[in-house]
Amino acid sequence: MKKDDSMVLDSIFFSVPALKILSGVYLELHHGTITALIGRNGSGKSTLLKIASGQIKANSGITMIEGKRIHSKSLRERFRRIGYLPQDSMLPGDIKVSRVMDRFPSIEAMISESKIGSSSNQKVNQLSGGERRLLEISILFSLDRDFLLLDEPFSGVEPKIVDLIIDSIRGEKDKGKGILLTDHMHRYVSEVADNGYLLHDRQCYHLGDDVAGELKKLGYLR
Repeated sequence: MKKDDSMVLDSIFFSVPALKILSGVYLELHHGTITALIGRNGSGKSTLLKIASGQIKANSGITMIEGKRIHSKSLRERFRRIGYLPQDSMLPGDIKVSRVMDRFPSIEAMISESKIGSSSNQKVNQLSGGERRLLEISILFSLDRDFLLLDEPFSGVEPKIVDLIIDSIRGEKDKGKGILLTDHMHRYVSEVADNGYLLHDRQCYHLGDDVAGELKKLGYLR
């Protein structure tokens, strides 16, 4: 694909006192493509997604979207183009599901196959972990961002809802969205990804198109 089809993270450095986390990371994310970001616990995956989405600031590095550099101060531009699902829940637990659905009416179609619609009188913290995650992902997708960064979308999610989330992710890909996802559930990640990167020793290494095959070689899958 052409560079102007992509979101590029180039030469990303990030450290905290006495600890280097990212050292010159390079990653490309293209429209209409699902890209996996694989790495061990503590390798910096969540940090990289937070930097890309503007949640935290890198020590140095460049973010480009469709050939245009997005400066660190341009948070409005990042938020307009990038949707970010954090690893931790982003919804207040005491809010009613009905209130969320009133605020985002377009999510009804995305959650129609789950039990969430019939749980509208419940509070968010009364949903199962998978139902809560599906609700959050549906909200994110309804915002219609060009690039979607999903941190641990499958963790703690029951298999039936994993299938619904995978279908939703593929649906966003078919709309031309560029999707970056990371999860400890490597089997699900490799199933849905078109290509991937391994974050290891503070840098990204391209895995190519055979994500499952490469993960087996590296010991992430059996």
